[in-house]
Amino acid sequence: MRKRIIGKFICIAAALWLTASLAAAQQDVSKDKDLRRLAAWMTGSFDTFAQVNADEEADAKYRHIRATLQVVPVKINRLTDALALYIENAAAETRTKPYRQRIYVLKKRNGSSIIEIHKISKPEDFTGAHKNPKLLEALTLERLTHEPGCDMTFREINSKLYKGATGADKSCQSTLRGATYTVSNTEITPMQITNLDQGFDDAGVHKWGPPPGTIGHIFLKRKN
Repeated sequence: MRKRIIGKFICIAAALWLTASLAAAQQDVSKDKDLRRLAAWMTGSFDTFAQVNADEEADAKYRHIRATLQVVPVKINRLTDALALYIENAAAETRTKPYRQRIYVLKKRNGSSIIEIHKISKPEDFTGAHKNPKLLEALTLERLTHEPGCDMTFREINSKLYKGATGADKSCQSTLRGATYTVSNTEITPMQITNLDQGFDDAGVHKWGPPPGTIGHIFLKRKN
């Protein structure tokens, strides 16, 4: 009987220790300086209008698209070890029909700040969530699919700039317009997100996105 009681006590103590450890880890993530700063800088309403106007004035060979970017924080049930953002990209002419909707999951991995990219099942259910955040209450982990090989690793360049990249090892697959992989480079400042997505085939031939040597799309923050 005594051994049984001691055994139960050990199990309870172990469970309490594990719960406390997980809670501490979750608290550390929620208070992590880099993740909180990245999430804050990325949140808001952005557009590329200034860049497009500059392209037109300069009669640039490559014209960036006139697009909007909406980023909203979201709480997802059972996602307790990371911060999450809902991302909505749309062409200016068709803002109610976004061409890209994703969930970005910000977390720490081996001391580095990581953004995991997740597709959403039935993304149309969440269109316009920046105007109606209640739509995001229906978002669950079961509706997300992680895009393998496309995680972005970010590093702090200085107090006002983070840089992130993925795909240089051809791990982020793509089948768009004859491409086989995607290379993405992103710069984030308090008021701007510059994003360069490019598709290449196995031979390294550029298939879509701004051509090599061209700057990415510059999204300026219009409001938080």
